[in-house]
Amino acid sequence: MNEKTDRRVRRTRATLHRALIELLLERPYERITVRDILDRADVGRSTFYAHFRDKDDLLLVSSTEYLRAAITAARPEDPAAPPPSAPLAPLYTLFGLAAENPEVYRALLGRKAGGQLLRATRGMVGRVLTEQLSGRFAMDDEEFTAMVNFLSWGVVGTLGAIADADPPIPAEVAYRRLAELVGPGLLDRLR
Repeated sequence: MNEKTDRRVRRTRATLHRALIELLLERPYERITVRDILDRADVGRSTFYAHFRDKDDLLLVSSTEYLRAAITAARPEDPAAPPPSAPLAPLYTLFGLAAENPEVYRALLGRKAGGQLLRATRGMVGRVLTEQLSGRFAMDDEEFTAMVNFLSWGVVGTLGAIADADPPIPAEVAYRRLAELVGPGLLDRLR
């Protein structure tokens, strides 16, 4: 795939992601159809299905891509941010996104969010954590998977708490609280 095609693919996927997020701010996920997403994004059905299997796939894949990009582009000039080498550093970025966009995270994780959205968000966070933490801990695969599952549910809960608070909990406060709770056990297992 050449650069022009890559750019077009990225733009289409970003447009579909943005359309889904906009719709999430207006109504519950369960009431959003692929047709709604197509209309909002102004793309055809075949274009949608060339990129995603269904709206669940759109949510999981596009949100994971968005989080990866946000973590990669993390703001090193933020004095409150942990050093990039810190095992939980990507969480600071996730918490910052929730604090900056509480309405989006309320739609994903708030009191009205359904189980499907919670599981999809947990899956997205789990994928990102697996990518970021893989190979950094002295534990076998089964233990690593259990740790990621535990941590990802904790992160989802923290993201929801950040967004539900009025005003939203600052990223540095949420990060410090989570790092104080889980950090000591994880740091003992670093390679």
